[in-house]
Amino acid sequence: MLSSTPLFLSLFPLALSNPLAPRNHEPIQFELIAARSTTPIHLQAINANGQAFYIGKETATFCPLVPESQCPPGNLTVFSTFDGTASLNTAVPGGQQIFVAPNGKLSYTQAHSGYIPPGSALKTFTTMLSTEEGTPGTFFFEGLGGGDFLACPSDKVGSENGPFPYKIFVDVPALSDADVPSGCVDDCLGFVALVAPYEGGAAAWEYT
Repeated sequence: MLSSTPLFLSLFPLALSNPLAPRNHEPIQFELIAARSTTPIHLQAINANGQAFYIGKETATFCPLVPESQCPPGNLTVFSTFDGTASLNTAVPGGQQIFVAPNGKLSYTQAHSGYIPPGSALKTFTTMLSTEEGTPGTFFFEGLGGGDFLACPSDKVGSENGPFPYKIFVDVPALSDADVPSGCVDDCLGFVALVAPYEGGAAAWEYT
């Protein structure tokens, strides 16, 4: 586990300089953007792929409808929060729940399956929206004794393969070197998850 002052308090003064209000008791739909200045992940989208979330991987979706024109767009990862829970903005019956696995991996359920590993956390997600027009809000998680969101590179920093894609975790006490792609938690970058509001219907039939 990385130990530092939470990045929400230290890394993104723009969010702190404007009033923020929690919005836990009404549905909110949004995309997520990572904020960590002077790093490769700064202002990059966070996408759903393979029941995990990444920076630098495309959104992965599926739609069974025929003709294809009946399908939702399927090219964006859109989140929805309500009453401390988070889900993906889908049309698939039963939806797709977002959770944090015991090792801190930010995850989502497979379509048509409600399976969530024992010890995972489904609640304590919070969306804070700015009361100042044009100022981003933030999304964060307070369960499992966790702290910042982490973007963990796919390989050792400086390797010929490069750091992308980055896999998203929460900095929980149980997170270990064996859990992250590079084999070293210290390679991960803490970041603030900024909220980009989304307006419209379902963003995808289902995320794969």
